[in-house]
Amino acid sequence: MRTSSAFCAVLVVIISIFGLSFITLTPVHAASNCPITGCIEGGDTLNVVVTPTTGASPLTVSYKASFTGSSVMKSSIWSFGDGNSVSNVMNGTHTYQSAGNYTGTVEVDSTDGTDYTQQFIVTVTGTIGANVGSNATVANPNSGIMNAYKYLQQEHNGSLVASSLPPLSVQTNSLSYGQGDTIIINGAVKNISNQTAVTVRIINSLKNMVSIAQFIPSSDGTFSTKVLATGPLWTNAGNYTVLAQYGPATNATARFSFSGGNGQSIINISKNGTYSLQTSAGTFNIPYTIQGGTIQNMQINGQQATLIVTISASSNGSLSITLPRALIDAKQLPPVITGPNSTSTTKVNPADMPDQSFIVQVGGQNVQFTEVKSINSRTLGIPFHKGDTTIDVIGTVSVPEFGPIAALVLAIAIISIIAVSSKTGLRFMPKY
Repeated sequence: MRTSSAFCAVLVVIISIFGLSFITLTPVHAASNCPITGCIEGGDTLNVVVTPTTGASPLTVSYKASFTGSSVMKSSIWSFGDGNSVSNVMNGTHTYQSAGNYTGTVEVDSTDGTDYTQQFIVTVTGTIGANVGSNATVANPNSGIMNAYKYLQQEHNGSLVASSLPPLSVQTNSLSYGQGDTIIINGAVKNISNQTAVTVRIINSLKNMVSIAQFIPSSDGTFSTKVLATGPLWTNAGNYTVLAQYGPATNATARFSFSGGNGQSIINISKNGTYSLQTSAGTFNIPYTIQGGTIQNMQINGQQATLIVTISASSNGSLSITLPRALIDAKQLPPVITGPNSTSTTKVNPADMPDQSFIVQVGGQNVQFTEVKSINSRTLGIPFHKGDTTIDVIGTVSVPEFGPIAALVLAIAIISIIAVSSKTGLRFMPKY
């Protein structure tokens, strides 16, 4: 992604085959208002490869970035999502020591002034049976009482979801902002300590601090804060860094681009709200913040495990939405067992499975989004453009739908029965 005072489009193609993540970024030149040092005509393509993207801990991955064309690296930063980073290299290896879903970022500045940024996701699982001694006895997983996924859950203190969460995570609701935008910073602490506060700082492209906040996370470890990208401190365009710290040693980072400002206090209005979604499992209250549009409707498609959000977008903007896992979730599905021993009655609870990424589509097209996960919910930051009307969040499990269509069908059926009975004398109760 190229950062400049103009809006520059980025085409991202992600191909994931057998644990290989191949990412191609193609900068597209903006039509006008490009600064001298950026938005270069005819920018090259940056190819990023991270492999494997899944495996048991400790997992060693190989990473490589290369240009298709004549561009040469000026500087680079690889952030692996586990608190470790490396600078000014285009390839190497990194080892993830513990289980979790890690969102990494590679940022490469080329000698022609173009800046590329891309995320990658690595899923690291625990090792089943690592703590079982030679004299231990384990129940038959095909007995219908226990299964391998429950053993894995026990190995991680009764919560497979908790075992996949990093110690501290932080993310913004968008990857780019303009002057006057509201930056929503979401995060989660895995193991909270009594009255220990989270400190969040924002550092601009000149390494100067432009914002700082401190607050106590909620009981489930989640936290959220808002920062206005406006005023005399928000003038320099470039890549900004969010630094979150919890306690003396636990920290996490996130990055976004800012198009620059003139020092004036300009505020683009954002709307906060809670949408009450009626389902067969009850009512779910879904908090959201939207900038550049309004929420018109939400509904769940249980058969396709999809949440459909209808919006009215008056300008380019973003949606930050917190989805309860009990409403919709994305999980790795258990392997399909075939062959002569495929008649096992063992049941696997989807909630016990490791997380996988949602698929988010805006107007039917896949889009890049940000996410912060906790034990009970997943918060997504989704960008959209002026004129967009639908956002689809696609998972693997959800509650069955029970909305206006079901109520309408029931009402029509009742009216039809009453009409038929009035004309035919049909009675539903015996006459004595």
